[in-house]
Amino acid sequence: MASGKTAKEQRRDERRFTAGRTALDLLIRLRRAAANRSEGNAESEAAWVEELIEWTTTFDAALLVVPDGDEMRERVFEVVRQLGFYDVLGQTHNEASEWINATCTEAIELLSAFLREEPLPPPSEPFLDRIGMIEAHFRPSSSPS
Repeated sequence: MASGKTAKEQRRDERRFTAGRTALDLLIRLRRAAANRSEGNAESEAAWVEELIEWTTTFDAALLVVPDGDEMRERVFEVVRQLGFYDVLGQTHNEASEWINATCTEAIELLSAFLREEPLPPPSEPFLDRIGMIEAHFRPSSSPS
């Protein structure tokens, strides 16, 4: 007996790929937008913030409809939550662009592995370093009494 996929399985696989590809395209678009934003221009910064808010909503929706992607979604959302912390950490424009680029790259690697139906890679050292920076920033400093 031939082991062919049912029509339902084929539709699920098609939805998985289409939704995953949409999320992947959104990550690439965000990385490009972050690289092209202008430093010190209030209008450009306002447009960037608006684009980031729109992007987040669209990206979340694209990722949420990926069938059978619970582990991937959890990992990608964990990565994407780090996007806005460059501002809290007071990074320069170039550092912020690098932060966003590295965050998007981490998410792209996870999503790409998922779409190739490979095991998800472990968190990268740069990602773990960024998590450490965030945790250190929010860790209460002990002051001598």
